[in-house]
Amino acid sequence: MAINITKRHAFIVTMISLVFLVQNIRAQRQSFFVAPQVTDPAITTNLSGHYVSIDRSVPQKSQLFVFFPGTHGIAANYEVLNNVVAEMGFHAINLTYPNDEAVNSLCGGTSTDLDCYANVRLEILDGTDRTPLVNVNRANSAENRIIKLLIHLRNQYPNDNWGQFLIDDSTINWSKIIVSGHSQGGGHAGILGRYHPVVRVVMFAAMDYNGPARSPANWIAHPEMTPNASSADKFWGFSHMRDEAVNFTLLTTRIYPAYGMPQYGDVVNVDGISPPYGNTHSLTSNLDGCPSFHGCIAVDSGLVYENGVPVYKPVWEYLLSNTVSPLSLSAIQFLRATQPVGRPPVGISTKYYRIQVVGNGFDSGSRVLVNGVETETTFVSSSELQASLPAGRVGRVGGSTIQVRGQTGAVSNNLTF
Repeated sequence: MAINITKRHAFIVTMISLVFLVQNIRAQRQSFFVAPQVTDPAITTNLSGHYVSIDRSVPQKSQLFVFFPGTHGIAANYEVLNNVVAEMGFHAINLTYPNDEAVNSLCGGTSTDLDCYANVRLEILDGTDRTPLVNVNRANSAENRIIKLLIHLRNQYPNDNWGQFLIDDSTINWSKIIVSGHSQGGGHAGILGRYHPVVRVVMFAAMDYNGPARSPANWIAHPEMTPNASSADKFWGFSHMRDEAVNFTLLTTRIYPAYGMPQYGDVVNVDGISPPYGNTHSLTSNLDGCPSFHGCIAVDSGLVYENGVPVYKPVWEYLLSNTVSPLSLSAIQFLRATQPVGRPPVGISTKYYRIQVVGNGFDSGSRVLVNGVETETTFVSSSELQASLPAGRVGRVGGSTIQVRGQTGAVSNNLTF
């Protein structure tokens, strides 16, 4: 009998230990690979697995970090950066996509075609035929890969809310996405910022510069030729001063100014100092000991460690700091049809009016509350919402309040009207 009790006790202890182990695993960062063809059988090229991370033990930022590897690179080459990002509270994806040829090689040489760079990049990203220099269809495009991966993750891990990064099953919710990349991938991040209103663009050692024309690509130098969807404050960059592939002088004197980055501070060398690096958007290093100066700022095989920690970890964390703007209201404006008007007189019916709310930190799930009651809301941008007014008549001046509730449940300050 004593033996049976002992065995039963051991079994119970083992089972309890396993439960705690499973709970602990679930509470920490989870990282894994997903084969592109598993998400969509129509994907037939560049089949190395996407790398995905999420850390359920930290507060989630409800933002997705999408990282594009450099030429010939795969998602597995940048695991350490991805892990750090996930541990900050971001959903994180390193994407495998068509990157077999360098964009600057395809559009360089003796060519002076400054539109070539955008044509190549956009075909890789969305699969629309724009140039004979690459051959990427919609299924193999980066955008389709992101969409199909998010659908797969949404279905496999419903509690992790991967679906928030899609508007529908064919449209990415760019307003919740940080685009980043290294080398060629950094250029893809940059052009996505020109074409979509993203949370942030973080570029590692990336530029499109045409030597014969002595000019950046048109999509960089002439934002008016693109939708110019993300403002200059969204662009951030980091490159080594002795980068073998990216000319540091051209990068910092021709490329960064074209993005508008110098207005947020001079180029700051991060060596030996701690964040916030003067709050600049333009960072560099002159660190010795790198196997490759081009790769050591982001590529796993090139990272330099100090006391077991990547020396550039504080830089990565700084580049992704303060991406979630505090939810706040600064002004309201009444609209009749689409025209701004003054405050409607007391007693006027509200059915002819809408209200424009200006502030910070809005997302596609934000809702305007009038006197505490949620009203029909249209998301315009992270700084603007428009909403209907509740049925009835406008009350006395200063007698009503406007507030915004975000998708995560955060609430803003009140404004009165």
